Amino acid sequence: MKRLFPVLLSLLSLLPLTAHAVEVEHLYSASVMAVNDQSNRTLQKVAFSEVLVKVSGNAAIATNPVIKKALINAREYLVKQAEERVDGERYLQASFNEQKINRLLRSSEFGVWSQNRPQQVIWLVVDEDFSRSVKGESDSDYADFINAIKAQANKRAIPVLFPVMDLDDQLQVSSSDLWGQFTDPVELASARYGADNYIIAKIIKQDDDYQLNWSMYGRNNSNQPYEIWLNGQGQGELAAIGTKLTDSLADHLGERYSVKASGKDEVVFLNVGAVTDITDYAKLITMFSELSAVAQVDLGTVTGSNVQLKLVLLGTQQDLLTELSLDQRIQSTENAFGDMNFQWNVIN
Repeated sequence: MKRLFPVLLSLLSLLPLTAHAVEVEHLYSASVMAVNDQSNRTLQKVAFSEVLVKVSGNAAIATNPVIKKALINAREYLVKQAEERVDGERYLQASFNEQKINRLLRSSEFGVWSQNRPQQVIWLVVDEDFSRSVKGESDSDYADFINAIKAQANKRAIPVLFPVMDLDDQLQVSSSDLWGQFTDPVELASARYGADNYIIAKIIKQDDDYQLNWSMYGRNNSNQPYEIWLNGQGQGELAAIGTKLTDSLADHLGERYSVKASGKDEVVFLNVGAVTDITDYAKLITMFSELSAVAQVDLGTVTGSNVQLKLVLLGTQQDLLTELSLDQRIQSTENAFGDMNFQWNVIN
């Protein structure tokens, strides 16, 4: 049996002290449109595949032999389904069993990505007709690019938004800042949107074609500047290059944040302060029970408003810390001796 200290304390110095992650809804559900009068059984398989991609963060998951077999038996994972028609098209809405899916992924050596996911903000600058301009979420000329990203981000379950480019944004970020990738003003402006990461996307219009280059910026340490986590490029129609950008982001984030079973069943103890009543305690237990890195959570000791939790980990200590860094209900602070303390942050 291992205690969380001092190993965890040394790891905590590598984590941000604040988080802006978004709690993604309907992670284990999908709505798929019937093509050429597809049967419900076929649509169940398509919906199940989409859910597995969302939960694992891995776009190529369906190529795995174990997953292929599971897809054939999608009905075994189905919880409920309903049909609806929108503009004459038939859609199947399907929801699947969370526990069964998580077991399937872990037995197939895939990770499980929790519903707390980092917020991305995309800054788009365009070079056309010998001039450069910044495009916001309501821009009509590049709506195909923006809408394709939003649609694919929804499908991959990653929080993505574009700046509104109102006067505040215009005063903070210029086209030359973005084109030259001068990141200081971009970081300041991104804070307004609660961004964990930001992307600078540069498009050059070439006749009827578009060339895209982009960089994703993130950080592991709140005391260090943002750094480039990922670069990408594309060429073609706006919708196609937007979809490709989003898939690259989702694949990278899924690899970074999904939790794979370590097989060690490591036991750690975690002290959390500011737990003032039974309601807070119940919410705290529920929160830790829902973490992908945690297999089991039990009460250790209670001293006043301080609660000690005994955690059995599915993943590693680093997996636990990464998940906690994205959850606004837990705050970490450093005291004068360099020790880290956890505090329960009551929300709603």
